Amino acid sequence: MFSATSDKKSRSGGSSVDMPSIIAKGLVINGNLECDGELQINGIVVGDIRAEKLTLGETSHVTGNISAAEILIHGKVDGNLKGEDVCIFASASVKGDVTNSSLSIEPGAVIDGHCKHSDSPRDTAETVALFDNSQTTTGDEFFGKR
Repeated sequence: MFSATSDKKSRSGGSSVDMPSIIAKGLVINGNLECDGELQINGIVVGDIRAEKLTLGETSHVTGNISAAEILIHGKVDGNLKGEDVCIFASASVKGDVTNSSLSIEPGAVIDGHCKHSDSPRDTAETVALFDNSQTTTGDEFFGKR
């Protein structure tokens, strides 16, 4: 009747497909999230997210950077996105830069940031612009003062 050696596939109905991890509407998470599989967010996350596949529902709000192979956005993001396949739907709002291999944007979606194509978006390093003191000016050269 009960066996400690029973196969997980027989208990799960024979399916080898993993279910997504779900952050439900009304749940607030403060901290970074890492998921080796699929993650679906309908709540609020304050922190960075890394996943293989990420779906943000219409009630979601993420404040942080996102890195995933596949990103589907229906909700709100305040942060940068890095993904191979990025889909931004009509109900979405993104305030941040998008680095992608493939990008789809539905009419009505709001993006306040730059979109950049990359063959390997998740591997790109953040570029940092350093202030070069040798090129500073006081404005005097513009007015003939030396």
